[in-house]
Amino acid sequence: MDARLWLRENGYSDVADMIDEIMADWAARGVNTRRNWWDKLSGDAKGRPCRIGAWTLPVLRAAQVRQGKPVSKKALCRNRAEIPPPVEKQARWLR
Repeated sequence: MDARLWLRENGYSDVADMIDEIMADWAARGVNTRRNWWDKLSGDAKGRPCRIGAWTLPVLRAAQVRQGKPVSKKALCRNRAEIPPPVEKQARWLR
C-alpha cells in the first residue's frame, strides 16, 4: 500500500500533504528522487525525525512498528488501533 494513501486513511493527512509538497518541490526542480517514506517516517536509529531539505518529517509509531524499529516515546500515534500495512517483498528481478 502506498504510504500516502495509508496516511490519509488513518488521520495523517497533514503528513501526506507534507510528502506531496516535498515531491512537488522535487518535480519543480527536475529532481527525480524516490524515497521509502515508511523508512523516513520511522526516524533514524535513535528515533529522531528525518530532515529532507527544509522539512522535518514526524516520527510515526506505525512506521516504526512496520520497519521493525523500537517505538520511541515521542512517536506520533493518533489511533492506537491503527495497523500499519505489511512490508511487501519485491521479486528479485525487480531489485
